[in-house]
Amino acid sequence: MRRGLRSELLVEGDLAMKRIRPATFGRQFSEVCARSLSGFLAWACLGAAAAQAHFLWVVPQSTSQGARVAVYFGEQAAPDDPALLDKVATASLWAAVERGQPRELKLSKSDNALVAPLDRDQAFAPVILRHTYGVATKGGDSFLLNYYAKGYSTPLPGLWRAVKDSERLPLEIVPQADQRSVRFQVLWKGEPLAQALVTVEGPGLEMKREGTTDASGVFRCELAAAGLYSIRAKHVEEAAGKHGDQAYTSVRHYSTLALPYQPIHMTPIANSFPPLAKGTTSFGGAVLGDTLYVYGGNYGSAHSYSEEDMSGELWTLDLKGPGKWQPGPSGQRLQGLAMVEHRGRLIRVGGFRATNKEGEKENLRSQPEVARLSVDGKSWELLTPLPAGRSSLDAAVIGDTLYVVGGWNLQGGSRDALWHDTLLAADLTVEPLAWKPVASPPFKRRALSAAAWQGKLYCIGGMEEQGAPTTAVAVYDPAVNAWTEGPALLGGPMEGFGTAAFATEKGLFVTTMSGSIQKMAADGKAWQVVGQLTHPRFFHRLLPWSGSKLVVVGGSNMTTGKIEDLELLAP
Repeated sequence: MRRGLRSELLVEGDLAMKRIRPATFGRQFSEVCARSLSGFLAWACLGAAAAQAHFLWVVPQSTSQGARVAVYFGEQAAPDDPALLDKVATASLWAAVERGQPRELKLSKSDNALVAPLDRDQAFAPVILRHTYGVATKGGDSFLLNYYAKGYSTPLPGLWRAVKDSERLPLEIVPQADQRSVRFQVLWKGEPLAQALVTVEGPGLEMKREGTTDASGVFRCELAAAGLYSIRAKHVEEAAGKHGDQAYTSVRHYSTLALPYQPIHMTPIANSFPPLAKGTTSFGGAVLGDTLYVYGGNYGSAHSYSEEDMSGELWTLDLKGPGKWQPGPSGQRLQGLAMVEHRGRLIRVGGFRATNKEGEKENLRSQPEVARLSVDGKSWELLTPLPAGRSSLDAAVIGDTLYVVGGWNLQGGSRDALWHDTLLAADLTVEPLAWKPVASPPFKRRALSAAAWQGKLYCIGGMEEQGAPTTAVAVYDPAVNAWTEGPALLGGPMEGFGTAAFATEKGLFVTTMSGSIQKMAADGKAWQVVGQLTHPRFFHRLLPWSGSKLVVVGGSNMTTGKIEDLELLAP
């Protein structure tokens, strides 16, 4: 058969032709032509070859030229016959940005896909598509064929949000991952759809998985391998009508999901930890032995700063035999501080305080204060202060050296802040402490996280001086007193804002705003998604306990606010 004829061929799953003998091909082709499908019904055979079903797929991609989205027309989310793309070139495509109306994208044809560029705000948003293909006929029944598609750019489960746009994406597949399987919920106009046919294909699946959704619109499938999965759902409406001058008796809706996936190995395990007495953010946290310490932070609402909103309290919790939180010695009211453990002693560093009362004009002042908890745990001992006030910083200990990095010096408010460009170090075995700058960081950032791993200091994410969040990672090596560039965190820029990081004997871990748990690969060249928090949060603390366990404390969620529940991770 001529290649040009194939481009007119079958596109919809239920219309897939069976294998046709050459001797009967001419007669069958004539019969189909007589049904006047007007190009909407296409066949897919080359001589005696069988046809494949075709669906529309949306696949966000990162290229050397920047982010883009590719639209494929085939059985899976991969290139197929490029000639068929002409039949769907009028599809409508949008980036479903989190705030505001979806932004329409303009498609153009490349070698094997329809493509559209994505800007910085769109690169990590779900991309959605809608296309009315037309009226087709099978077995005497005529039906209207509608295609919908959605694609995610990231394997981070916390960023697999539902779009819930009844106009642009009335039939939607929403994934949710756990350790054993992925839960696919099918929504029709925002409501769970029961008895929807779902098909899953991808790496590690020798045969496609197929089934129908339950009463909650859910179909579960085990995904064992990393890679891009092709998921589709079908819904039929028994509704007659006309499309142009063609009548139909029903409407067939097909929705696809292109899902990048990495297996999940870590989910929070059951614990008996009591919740925080008060939800707090931007506080200092550390574990000494089996005791968890939480100092300071903000008790108020987001972006509300006053003396009353800030805490100068120290709270302790016995993790081994958890009962109630116990109060410890209080100190200066502080937010945006760091706290570390060294040889069984607790040290807090920096932070800022609000000198204004609630309702007054904000007056925020970064502090240089450094203090150590006394041996008996009943008071704070002041140590050599930092050379200048510093808050929204982080700190980590490598060997016997305390490193302080990032942050700014507030002089009344953010407009008056001086961004720090020094990495400070102090030998904790020497009294009094002597702060000295070492190799200058190749960045100015605040709201970052710092962690010691394999003898190096990892400085992760944060907010840049220009006012944009970043997932960039910089690595300081004390052995050579020099910085190198590390691999960026997975996900969009906001994944780097207000992270928490710590290393255990199992590796270096980071928890992000979307709740993703990311682990550095053993060779230090890439981050891997290894889990998902129950309560996504930022401006929290991720703290080691009992060798390999990690405790997640405090923080806030942009939707639900302060989080009081603790989570326990066991790699």
